[in-house]
Amino acid sequence: MKIIPKIIKAGILMAITTFLFSCQKDEGVGTVDIAKVNVINAVVGGGEAKVNIGTGRIPWSSVVDDQILGGPNGVGRLYITPTDRSSYLQVVPVDDTTKFWYNQQQQLAAGKMYTLYLSGTAREVKTSFHEETNFPKYILRDAGYPTPVKDSIVNIRFVNLSPSGPQVDINVQGKSSNEVSGLNYEEFSEFKTFPFTKNGNFMTFEIRKSSDKMLITRYSLYVPNVRFKSIAIIMIGVYEGVDIPYMDQYRVDMVVYQ
Repeated sequence: MKIIPKIIKAGILMAITTFLFSCQKDEGVGTVDIAKVNVINAVVGGGEAKVNIGTGRIPWSSVVDDQILGGPNGVGRLYITPTDRSSYLQVVPVDDTTKFWYNQQQQLAAGKMYTLYLSGTAREVKTSFHEETNFPKYILRDAGYPTPVKDSIVNIRFVNLSPSGPQVDINVQGKSSNEVSGLNYEEFSEFKTFPFTKNGNFMTFEIRKSSDKMLITRYSLYVPNVRFKSIAIIMIGVYEGVDIPYMDQYRVDMVVYQ
């Protein structure tokens, strides 16, 4: 006599579970794979930019101040988009959102990382969309067991996005060998893993002209902020320019991938 009620209860429970699961599938909860796109804005004289990386068009007024690319928000930003359908890849300058710097629609691959480079000048924007084929694997650490400093690493690539800048060599300060040699405008290196085993918190790189080895500038990377991450160190701006805004001057900046 008690078997039937149990069967009925089990049937009701199974029906509810099936219904909830089907709702989750319809809403895409936990079932839609994603791709990641790092957008880097190094356009000289272009100012700040608004970006849309997603499966639909957006009104540019919906991009709030802290999502604007460039200026105090930095030159790079990581975006995530579903891959169940094609994605819009759109970038416009804040000063004129009717003018596209980049406007493509592509089917991105699930689990992939991409980089969209924007360089050149406001009059002649250069773009390059690149799928990362040798992107470093994520490094997971148990937060309950702090990793010793001697085991710290950071994955670094170097990018030359200065339209008037020279070809450059880059070395770690104190070392004679180069980490990258002859890096031209619009070129980037592969990621390289750097161990951080010395005392202190900084790793300093020297950027030199390839032609005569003259030191252009030094860049000190604060390693605790990027331990176990992948980053790009980028040369941007006008080389040896005078009377130009700070954001357009030749300098070295950093963009985080993960």
